[in-house]
Amino acid sequence: MNWATRSVPLKWILAPEPDPDVVQDISVKCGLDKSVVRILFNRQIDTPETINEFLHPKLSDLNDPFSMLDMEKAVERLLAALRENEKIMVYGDYDVDGITATSLLYLVLNKLGAQVGYYLPNRLVEGYGLSIEGIDYAASEGATLIVSVDTGVTAVEEVKYARSKGIDCILTDHHEPGEILPEPIALVNPKQRACSYACEELSGVGVAFKLAQALYRRLQQDERELEEHLDLVALGTSADIVPLVGENRILTKYGIKQISRTTKPGLKSLAFVSGLMGKEIGTGQVVFILAPRINAVGRLGDAALAIKLLTTKDERLASEIARTLDRENQRRKNIDEKTLNEALEQIRTSVDLDNDKAIILSSEGWHQGVIGIVASRLVEKFHLPTIMIAIDGGEAKGSARSIPGFHLYNALKECEDMLLRFGGHKYAAGLTIKPENIEEFRKKMKAVSKKLLTEDDLIAKLYIDSDIELSEINGKLLDTLETFAPFGPQNMRPIFLTRNCEILGQPYCVGKNHLKMKVRKGDSVFDVIGFGFGDWVNNLTGRGSLVDLVYVIEYNHWDGHTRIQLRLKDLRLAAGDLQY
Repeated sequence: MNWATRSVPLKWILAPEPDPDVVQDISVKCGLDKSVVRILFNRQIDTPETINEFLHPKLSDLNDPFSMLDMEKAVERLLAALRENEKIMVYGDYDVDGITATSLLYLVLNKLGAQVGYYLPNRLVEGYGLSIEGIDYAASEGATLIVSVDTGVTAVEEVKYARSKGIDCILTDHHEPGEILPEPIALVNPKQRACSYACEELSGVGVAFKLAQALYRRLQQDERELEEHLDLVALGTSADIVPLVGENRILTKYGIKQISRTTKPGLKSLAFVSGLMGKEIGTGQVVFILAPRINAVGRLGDAALAIKLLTTKDERLASEIARTLDRENQRRKNIDEKTLNEALEQIRTSVDLDNDKAIILSSEGWHQGVIGIVASRLVEKFHLPTIMIAIDGGEAKGSARSIPGFHLYNALKECEDMLLRFGGHKYAAGLTIKPENIEEFRKKMKAVSKKLLTEDDLIAKLYIDSDIELSEINGKLLDTLETFAPFGPQNMRPIFLTRNCEILGQPYCVGKNHLKMKVRKGDSVFDVIGFGFGDWVNNLTGRGSLVDLVYVIEYNHWDGHTRIQLRLKDLRLAAGDLQY
């Protein structure tokens, strides 16, 4: 078998059927279809009150920002800086979460009259996190206060260095803390063990927004003014792939609406060059169209251009920068493709996918800015934790991505004696290592993955919300499902199974290997689109064939017409060996 082209089969996991009498009762009380109530029940949204909160979230439902550890200290220090007209430096990160967080806090502090600048480390020169170079820059600019966003929780020595230069630090972050915490004026991070904040999984821009909210509240300013920046919160939160439940979902839901009516010239220009102007924007458009363009300059070099895009009021400058980001994104995609092909060749020649439970690849010449993207694509293809390491002279930098059941940060901690630095989350992490230690690290990570991963963890699973008939699908159902949005981790678009669908006519391939066909069951007929399923055309004999379909329901707007279509997640011949 050519493992470099392996396509991981999916095990279908159908959600259990809730008590039908309870479903019927809630259905009547809430005025919802029983199929909708069944989905909500299996997502632990199972009372009229919680269902109403989920379907109709309000900004007033947001948590009190002062319930986050050290928020009071952070606000007091910022107020002192505002009173004394101190120079404040917002110190961010070069990914979308960090870029949007930096932009948000810069705009907020600037509006409040602060002397404020910003600094983003250069990925290729400084790497991730608070750096000596960045602190020296802040000192040269006369800053006496650094406020970090989306970074800082591991900056123990850097905070000490800043203090020696006469600079106080407020650290706001959402990454996993280490055993030893830095000692700034305030450390605002809901993942701290001592913090009891209700939403532990905020994004970096989410934490920055809560700081802005607290500052406005203490100054008795109108917090509704902050709503204009929810577009930035939605961009960073969606792009950082945090759970879209609770506070994250509220912020993103209102933020997505704000993107469509944004007053920021940069976002308007970016939507225009991306082909989204006038179109409906959801988390999919953010993650796959807007975010990669914002990310592109940070991945390939200096992310400060993206900050200018998001903060400028100059429409001509915004248009120029948006076009630059669009070009950089195309260049990034070309580098992605080349790196992916090289990685697949390494897997073919040097990875034992029958026995290894992790993929660790390294090479000189790989671009540090794209290895995380490629690692994600390899995880999707092979369903194994993957680490891509780019070697550059005497230092190598890696990006890691994971699967459910494997906590990357904890796994890297078991290898920390071989690493210069590391940090991150359960599903994504970064590391720095000496090239001579890579082979030993590879062996250790393989051993750790074998110890921690079970055979069941290595089975890619497709979780199905409900088994329904095609006759149940209509505009009312789809409109209700759309209120579940925004969709993302822990709040995915509902997935359905319908068995024994008859194929009408001959399926065919469109675009880049996409399957198109019509199916019928009873009197109901629907179009089906399967992105990446074009290879199935030869397996589907056409008229009379029966298939079991797993899909999401969506509207297809095309040529002035709107129709309901089924977007394929997986399919099997009805006579096949099914795994339910």
